[in-house]
Order: sequence, then C-alpha cells, then structure tokens
Amino acid sequence: MELDVIYKRVVGLDVHQPQITAGALIEKSDGSMRTEQRQFGAFKKDRRALAHWVTQLQRAFIILCQPKTLTRFSC
Repeated sequence: MELDVIYKRVVGLDVHQPQITAGALIEKSDGSMRTEQRQFGAFKKDRRALAHWVTQLQRAFIILCQPKTLTRFSC
C-alpha cells in the first residue's frame, strides 16, 4: 500500500498533563523524510518553547493526538 503525501511538514502532538511529546515528519527537497521528536513540559514557558520549535519548522500542519481515540491511522 502506497500513501500519497498531502502535507510535506507535519507535527503530531501527544498531550498529557505533565508533558507534551511532539514529533515532526518533514519531507526534504530530494524527497527523503526527516523526523524529529521533542518533549516539552506543560507550563506556559514550555508551551512557548514548543510554539517556537514548531515555528522554526516553517508552515507545518499540526495534529493533536488524543489517547482515548487513537487508531492505527492516528499518531
């Protein structure tokens, strides 16, 4: 099964009370994929750091993962 690329830059957020885990999947100009994963705290300063990191990824589409509704198609 082959999947078509819809978004070239995607960030998935897994939000829990003490921390937020963020994973980025970015398509490079040569077609290869680059992944990054970071963890952030839940305080305001940590959420600002998360926003700054996502801003540096330049126009990434953001997906919020909710643990109670995860499927095999979710992050």
